[in-house]
Amino acid sequence: MRGAANPQVQIRPFAERSDYEGMIDYFLNASDSFLKGMGVDPGKLPDREAWLESVLLDHERDMGEKERFYLAWIYEGIVVGHSSINQIKVGEEAFIHLHLWDKALRKTGLGTKFFAASVAEFLRVFRLKRLYSEPFSGNPAPSRVLENSNFRFIKKYRTTPGPINFEQNVNKYVLESTSLEE
Repeated sequence: MRGAANPQVQIRPFAERSDYEGMIDYFLNASDSFLKGMGVDPGKLPDREAWLESVLLDHERDMGEKERFYLAWIYEGIVVGHSSINQIKVGEEAFIHLHLWDKALRKTGLGTKFFAASVAEFLRVFRLKRLYSEPFSGNPAPSRVLENSNFRFIKKYRTTPGPINFEQNVNKYVLESTSLEE
């Protein structure tokens, strides 16, 4: 792992084209086996330019109208991952996603720190009562992060969670903002 023993975790909303390009390239440059390991069907990934156009259009929408909202994860001044929410119902709930792009930083505990900071920001900005997550059950890493972040396991079931996913078993988790106040 690079840097100091206790690096400062920084997050911020995606602000410019390069943030979105980094997210898209994370997916498009990944191996098929890596994508399948997180439940993504490589054949369903959009063309880079169409994907970029779509996310940039969404970026311009008012907060309450966004399809997805992204937070950049910054380590030593470099964006190394992101978290996002979709299916956003302001004041109610959303679904959260997490991706640590830099494989050298995986399994170091940084993902959990970035994720915790992201959860707090999403809850605050969108005044959410609940956050859900449905990671591919064949990928244990996000389930560990969710469990270490006080998310409660609800159930395992079969679904196609999104437009870039194949049909799969997912582990559904929830975090209720009231549980954070106790």
